[in-house]
Amino acid sequence: MSLRRFFIHPTDITGKTAILTGSEAHHLRTVLRLTPGAPITFFDGTGTRYQARIEQILKDRVTATIIEQTRDLEPKVCLHLGQALLKGQKMDLILQKATELGVNAIWPFSSEHGIHKPQRETQLDRWQRIVLEACKQCDRAKPPEIHDTREITDLMAHPPPCDMRLIFWEHETRQTLHEALAAQDKDCRSAFFLLGPEGGFSENEVACAQKEGFTPVSLGPRILRAETATLTATAILQFSLGNLDPIQPKIHEEIPCAPLSKG
Repeated sequence: MSLRRFFIHPTDITGKTAILTGSEAHHLRTVLRLTPGAPITFFDGTGTRYQARIEQILKDRVTATIIEQTRDLEPKVCLHLGQALLKGQKMDLILQKATELGVNAIWPFSSEHGIHKPQRETQLDRWQRIVLEACKQCDRAKPPEIHDTREITDLMAHPPPCDMRLIFWEHETRQTLHEALAAQDKDCRSAFFLLGPEGGFSENEVACAQKEGFTPVSLGPRILRAETATLTATAILQFSLGNLDPIQPKIHEEIPCAPLSKG
């Protein structure tokens, strides 16, 4: 059985001692009802994972001893997902699954055939909570960066620095993803790919993307739902670029076990 995982801020770790507070401590104590001596896992959001043992459970905090540290290795190719805003819980699904699939950064955008509404601070906070929960589920030590929502034309004109730029378009009939990947330099270390809204990209948006160095590619003859297209494209890219190859986390430090404290 996998260990229970909790998010902890790096400042709450001093030497071998970790102090868990807030909602995570409440969940450990009240919901999971863990007890002193139980093994648990912490991740601090920077890529470090801590194997620990609960020492003391109080009303406002949980104290644990760190036994071992590991750090996730960087992927062979960093993936930046440009995602059109979607309706309802579809955006939540994409954030969750993109996190599980190992996307490094998510860039939400509004587009001609998609949703146009200002981003609320509460929305970004909610998205952050979704990816943190997904990290705990899939044992990922560093969550993807979620950027502020932008207009698609602005995002295409000022994309993150990447070696490869792709735009998935259902009306592309010539260029396949396989051909686009085969044409890339073998030293490609980062890729930025765009997925559209339920209404798809407009021809003007695709033309603009091409001017900015994006390659239009197809996902096949079928019309996929927006969320299906995103998850399909992400999984195919991760596999094709070698990011789904099995790897072991790098051991950063092994710490001798300390005796269980009393009380």
